Amino acid sequence: MKLAILKTERQLQSRNDRLLGIQSYGERNDYPQKVMEVVGASITGGACVEQFGRFLFGRGFSQRDFFQAVVNPKGQTADDVLEHVARDFAMFGGFALHVNWNALYEITSVNAIPFEWLRFEALDADYKFNRVALHPDWGRRYTQLRRFRKADIEWFDFFDPDPKEIAEQVRAAGGWKQWNGQILYYSRRGLKSYPLPVYDSALTDMSAEEGLSNVAYRNIRNNYLPAGMFIDHNNGEKGKEQAEETKKQLSEFQGDTKAGRMLYLNLEEGDIEPVFKPFESNNTDQKFKRSDEKVPDRIGAAFCQPPILRAKDVGSNFGATAMREAHDYYNSQTESERQTLERVMRDVFQYFAGINTLNPDDDYSILPKVYDVTQTLAERLGDRTDKVLEILFDMSKSENAKRVVLAKVFGLDDEDIEELLQGVQQ
Repeated sequence: MKLAILKTERQLQSRNDRLLGIQSYGERNDYPQKVMEVVGASITGGACVEQFGRFLFGRGFSQRDFFQAVVNPKGQTADDVLEHVARDFAMFGGFALHVNWNALYEITSVNAIPFEWLRFEALDADYKFNRVALHPDWGRRYTQLRRFRKADIEWFDFFDPDPKEIAEQVRAAGGWKQWNGQILYYSRRGLKSYPLPVYDSALTDMSAEEGLSNVAYRNIRNNYLPAGMFIDHNNGEKGKEQAEETKKQLSEFQGDTKAGRMLYLNLEEGDIEPVFKPFESNNTDQKFKRSDEKVPDRIGAAFCQPPILRAKDVGSNFGATAMREAHDYYNSQTESERQTLERVMRDVFQYFAGINTLNPDDDYSILPKVYDVTQTLAERLGDRTDKVLEILFDMSKSENAKRVVLAKVFGLDDEDIEELLQGVQQ
């Protein structure tokens, strides 16, 4: 039996950068920056990542006093931090939080750190590392504005709420004033691992979509004219001058705003007429059209995202029912990620100073996103309205039993159920 060896390019390469003292994130230490650029150039990719982030954030934390609480000197609330974290989680498959502690071992501030700013410390001889490095331009994208300097790298300890560990980190830094605090680094690939986004396999398709857009742009800008050669003839010094003039005129003749113009060429007696010779090519219109249609679907599939959420008409004309069903489906697809955010937020904020007052119920649940349209409850329930009314006015059922049935069977939220029950009691 013969075995076929299947080869694929490594998704993510990393190595020790001895000069900077870090582990590179990608071959050139700019994987997150490349991801941002590819997504930013893809219409579908950008829309999918945006929706993914919105569904991870949902409607924010359920506890009002907590989500409105200011949690850092910038004046950001807990919901502000959650929104930033959700965006980074959607874009990179990871996120980071910076926390400061006081001498009572309480967290005094929580900040969301741009995920692309962070790199792991280089591995030591035992393949271990204990710190994370921060720099705003690892990808060297802004060196014309500010030269990249090793001295600008800041170092942070990993998040650990153990008072003994905090005391040791403070001691090693030379005291509380010299200590930079801790960073909680979350990766969907596991502890102390650089993450890959959920759509990593679709990055090629996103790049392809950018290429398709470039082709469409080129065709429009060049009046859908075929590429080719404009063959002229050089007749001495005068011919060279004429050639430069012709080049200038041809350049000014190109573009969508010049469509329908005529180009004037004056030939003297004995001159040879210039010739335009188009490059021969097969008719690729149909192939281009098929690619243009399939690529967005492949990108959307990487997110398990219903097409209607990225504004694609699926035949229902964006009807309310179809949109609600799409929201319900995608909420279920993103539930595990929201639970991850809830768990991490609890791990951090349970040590926040005054948290017992801000969140006495220890509730860090995130409200799922809903499709809210101006419809009455009867319009939303449709044919089920009569059944709901029967349950409400059934005196044989307890209030608790009614709540369970209305929530589990008919999918009503707590606010709707409360208003209905109060109306019946009145």
